[in-house]
Amino acid sequence: METWFETTAVGRYTAQKERAFFAPYLNGGKDCTVRLGAAWLRPSENVVCVPEDVAMAAELPAFALQSLDCLLLPHTHEYSSHPLQTLRAAADMLKHGGRLVLTGFNPHSLWRWRPRFDGTDLPLRRHCLPLPELSNEMKRLGFDMEYGKFMVYIPPVASPKAINRWQFMEKAGDRWWPQAAAVYGLVWVKRFAGVHPLGDRETLPDTLPVALGLAKCGGMECTEEKKYG
Repeated sequence: METWFETTAVGRYTAQKERAFFAPYLNGGKDCTVRLGAAWLRPSENVVCVPEDVAMAAELPAFALQSLDCLLLPHTHEYSSHPLQTLRAAADMLKHGGRLVLTGFNPHSLWRWRPRFDGTDLPLRRHCLPLPELSNEMKRLGFDMEYGKFMVYIPPVASPKAINRWQFMEKAGDRWWPQAAAVYGLVWVKRFAGVHPLGDRETLPDTLPVALGLAKCGGMECTEEKKYG
């Protein structure tokens, strides 16, 4: 999965747009910053990367509760088997005031008829949450939106030449129909550490064998999941 971002012309184009969106959060610095998934998003050495540095499942937090300052989810929840559970796990790992930076495919864009939303190249279409549904879930988890951006207005064309031919839609879309963009990027700030009920829309197996280790994260100890079923 996710090789689409590096092996296709429109995938590389989309990845370039998203790298610019994530750029302010890729240096890490003194913050404990984690990138979950998406090898095509290459942060600095100050950012802990999953699964390169830490082995864990997106929906099963391997870091201590309220231990991270910033968590980057480039379509991670969409490629997960349990999108909403992945967002809840992210909320658990973030500190009060921590930032969750994510991108997602807009299921109401011109791309909604693209056949590759099959869980192989692109996520399953049903895992691509409409922006209102995602916003409601994040608010239930105690987040406020700090910043949002729509990206990629061109159709899902196959060649660099076609991408150049459709460039006029980038300016037109940003001005006239922003919510028709193929991708949205959002920055959420965790305002409180609350208790949230698990919804009945997604269920995880009752037992999952987990062997835990330790990983260093910006001078902090973070629990690393070495093995999961």
